[in-house]
Amino acid sequence: MHPLQCILRVQRSLRWEPLTSVSWLLFKICKAHSTLPSTACPSPGQQEDGVRKDFSSRLATGPTFQHFLRASAPQEKPSSPEAEDPPHYLTVDALLGRQRKVYLETYGCQMNVNDTEIAWSILQKSGYLRTSNLQEADVILLVTCSIREKAEQTIWNRLHQLKALKMKRSRSRVPLRIGILGCMAERLKEEILNREKMVDLLAGPDAYRDLPRLLAVAESGQQAANVLLSLEETYADVMPVQTSPSATSAFVSIMRGCDNMCSYCIVPFTRGRERSRPVASILEEVRKLSEQGLKEVTLLGQNVNSFRDNSEIQFNSAVSTNLSRGFTTNYKTKQGGLRFSHLLDQVSRVDPEMRIRFTSPHPKDFPDEVLQLIHERGNICKQIHLPAQSGSSRVLDAMRRGSDLLGQGTSCTFPFFFNDQQY
Repeated sequence: MHPLQCILRVQRSLRWEPLTSVSWLLFKICKAHSTLPSTACPSPGQQEDGVRKDFSSRLATGPTFQHFLRASAPQEKPSSPEAEDPPHYLTVDALLGRQRKVYLETYGCQMNVNDTEIAWSILQKSGYLRTSNLQEADVILLVTCSIREKAEQTIWNRLHQLKALKMKRSRSRVPLRIGILGCMAERLKEEILNREKMVDLLAGPDAYRDLPRLLAVAESGQQAANVLLSLEETYADVMPVQTSPSATSAFVSIMRGCDNMCSYCIVPFTRGRERSRPVASILEEVRKLSEQGLKEVTLLGQNVNSFRDNSEIQFNSAVSTNLSRGFTTNYKTKQGGLRFSHLLDQVSRVDPEMRIRFTSPHPKDFPDEVLQLIHERGNICKQIHLPAQSGSSRVLDAMRRGSDLLGQGTSCTFPFFFNDQQY
């Protein structure tokens, strides 16, 4: 029988549609037997079995799933003792300030004052000089606030003034660089760079360590920005440099960010999540300030009394936080760590003659231990900077403050006992 007739007979017996690949395979089989007599042509059933066995054998000897996994895995390059890392796009020398003068301008809260001191400490170590004369500055950095629209408008107006100063800059001097630091940089991001082309760099509250690199990029004529928020950055190892040498008081940042997520507040989005400094680093900073002759320190934090140091494993117990009566949180209750009462106790012992203040606390994080400590220690000032919101439960709920009237007509109902008197 002719090979083509074999093919057609097999197709009809299997009732397959005309498939080119199968037909070609059958054609090759029949061609191999073309030397046999026509009566030796395999029957359709035999041909079907042969095709299936041939396919099964090829499938068994073909690539497996493991083959594809190995092929897609990244190939490790053989290590060579002569291989070297590619050079950094910015050299160490490019990160140096080369005695350029920095003018720092601070807007907003006490935390921004402390941030200014942190930023200056970092720049000073990189070889920059500080100046209080705007006209002789080579770098102007504005530490900004975004808590209200008016605060941002103040910065826009200030940038218009600085634009004229930048355009009048003498060609014989190095180009004037202008940077926006802090909350406004974090909130508006590239909008600032697009709206004001004269702004050279942006740095969010968690990016001050990157200032030398950002300034180096700006020196090349490019705009530079780092507005990444961090879950860990507290600048615990950065000793702030006091902006006023004759100051008798100082701010000490003990925690950053906020988890309360009040409906009206921008802080969690510009300052990030809550994280606290290790107690040891705070005590070391307070001790150095005492040795410098300062008479008062103010412990700072967006929610200062929610302080929780989880850096030491032995204090990370499963004990839940006790909130003030009548308060709830917008987040899962936290556990363990050294709390604010422990820190306040230790700070007050560093120098009994140094006055201790703290701001700003939240009513939900006022356990009795803190109030008792304020009452007992003579150097902890008998003052609490406490926000007292509307007496309407509906308004407090809309604000997500985590409190209501408690049946007593105010959102702050717990008593204060100072100097044996109730307030």
